[in-house]
Amino acid sequence: MNAMSHCVSIIINRILLFVVILFLLIFWGDNNVLAKERILVLSPEGENFQYTIKGLKDDLEDDVTFVEHSITDNMGEDIITKHIHDINPKMLVFLGNKPLQAYSQYQKKYIGSDFPPSIALSALYLDRQVRDMKNIIGVRFEIPAVTSLVQLRSIIKRPIKKVGVIYREWMSDFIKQNQAYCLQESIQLMGIKISDKPSMRHLNYQLKHLLRKDIDALWVVNDNGLLQARYLQNVWIPLLKRFDKPVLVGIKALTKTSLNFGTFSVEADHYALGVQGAEMISDIMDNNWRIADHKIEQPLSISNLLNIKLINKKKIPLDLDKIGQIDQLIQ
Repeated sequence: MNAMSHCVSIIINRILLFVVILFLLIFWGDNNVLAKERILVLSPEGENFQYTIKGLKDDLEDDVTFVEHSITDNMGEDIITKHIHDINPKMLVFLGNKPLQAYSQYQKKYIGSDFPPSIALSALYLDRQVRDMKNIIGVRFEIPAVTSLVQLRSIIKRPIKKVGVIYREWMSDFIKQNQAYCLQESIQLMGIKISDKPSMRHLNYQLKHLLRKDIDALWVVNDNGLLQARYLQNVWIPLLKRFDKPVLVGIKALTKTSLNFGTFSVEADHYALGVQGAEMISDIMDNNWRIADHKIEQPLSISNLLNIKLINKKKIPLDLDKIGQIDQLIQ
């Protein structure tokens, strides 16, 4: 009887020990998850944004918890307020224009408050957008014209010395900066400035005037105000159908053959943007969650696309030996 009691006691003790170990493992695991700082990611829906988020998460998912929320066009700073209040994030990440604009409203509403460190990615003209915002850095989405034009120049058998561009008045500083960069490569960027709210008739007149100039290519800037659907359908596409020179765009969607619009596009690589953002987050984490250098970086990796079908239609001679340097081809 004593021997049996002893065996039962040993079994019970082992069961209790197992339960205690299991409890500790579960408790430690839960607290390990809870110990991770949370980063709030606000982004519009879309495949490209998901690639950027993947780039963010691939290297950091073991170190922090990413909490993602989609932002639609009709959402404002009240949604930002709710997410920040509910999640209490250590850091914020904004993808695209809409979340960043909503956060700008949030900062204006709570002016004087302490704002967590933030990173902005995939937003147009980031320097301008964050100029009056606090504790935020990011990566530009625009690729300098000179980068794209030098690539284009290397794959076609025509000189590119004069390049035309139409831009709205608010972009004047951006164009001047790009003109200076282009001059370093002996490329003259010939700009026509129009008002910030141009009529369709005025845009049509100025684009016709520009296309009649002695230019070797056209650079179309990423500007939603100039690339509205009605402007595309009634001005850009009809006029560019008769333009037999390369058209450089910053959005791959504009190089579709059916549009007869862009012949060559260069944009920031979406996944690489996320990786670059992750490196910035790591630096902020290492600096006790403080931004050390309030700067906007250039994208480190780009992706290009050439519409060979449209190039051939325009009878633009290609250097076939250089085609291998293009990431994507439309044939």
